[in-house]
Amino acid sequence: MLLTACAIALVLDLHAGSRVVERSLYDDHVNWVLPPDKLESFRRSGVVIDEDKRTKLVAETTVTQAPHHLMNLRGSLQATATDVPRHRTTNEVDQISTTVTPRNTAVPASVLDLEEAGMVDLPEGRVCVGQTWRTRLPVITTLGSGTATIDHTIVKVDGRFVDVAIKGSGVISGMEYNLPRLLPGAIGISGTARYDRTVGTMTSESYTVHNRLIRTVKDKTIGFLETETVAIKTTVTAPATGSAPRPDPPR
Repeated sequence: MLLTACAIALVLDLHAGSRVVERSLYDDHVNWVLPPDKLESFRRSGVVIDEDKRTKLVAETTVTQAPHHLMNLRGSLQATATDVPRHRTTNEVDQISTTVTPRNTAVPASVLDLEEAGMVDLPEGRVCVGQTWRTRLPVITTLGSGTATIDHTIVKVDGRFVDVAIKGSGVISGMEYNLPRLLPGAIGISGTARYDRTVGTMTSESYTVHNRLIRTVKDKTIGFLETETVAIKTTVTAPATGSAPRPDPPR
C-alpha cells in the first residue's frame, strides 16, 4: 500500500530486549594532489600517495529502556581494518554503550563521523512524500573536522518501508592535521536510507562521500581528495514479533 498523506513518522522505536546487529562497510580512498613531477618523485621514493583503507564493523547490541523514551544499546563492536597499500590488517573487539533519543540523536551529544550523520536528528512530527528536512551538524572527516548541512527528502513509501534521499555539503575548517594553508576544505555526501516501520529503525544506508582539501597557487594545485563509499545494514530481532507496524511512540 502506498501512503500519500502526510502521515509518515520517522521515529527510532526499539523495544527493550531487542537485539540489534549493524554491519558496516567503508572503503575510503585519499589521493594526494601535486604537480605531476612531484607526484612521480614521491612514487619513486616509495611514498604512498594513494591511500586505501577498508573497514568492516559489526556492532551487536541489546536494547534496554531508559527514562523519557530514551533507548540504551549495549554490546560489542568488532572492527577489521585493512590498509591496502601497506598490506596491513588489524582486528579489534570493544565493548560499546550508547543512549539515543527517538529522533536518533545521542545522549550526551557528540561530534559524529560524517558517515554516521546521514540519518541523525529525525524530523519532528509527521512528514509527507516529497518533503525535505534539513540538519546541520559538526562532523569529523578523514581530512579534518567541520560542519555539514544535510537535506533529507522522502522519496517513496511502500507499506512498511520509507525511502529517503540524502544530499549534503559543508566546510572543513579544523586544523587537526596541521594543514592550515589548505583550509577551508569542502565536504560532500549523498546517498539513500531505508526506514522500516515494522522494526522502528533504518535497516539500510548507502552513501558516497567526496571531500576536498585543495589549493592552487601560481598555477600549481596541491592538496588531498577523498572518496569513500559506505554501506550499512541493520537487523533487529524483537522479543515478540508481529507482522504489522507498531504504533508510533510519543515524542
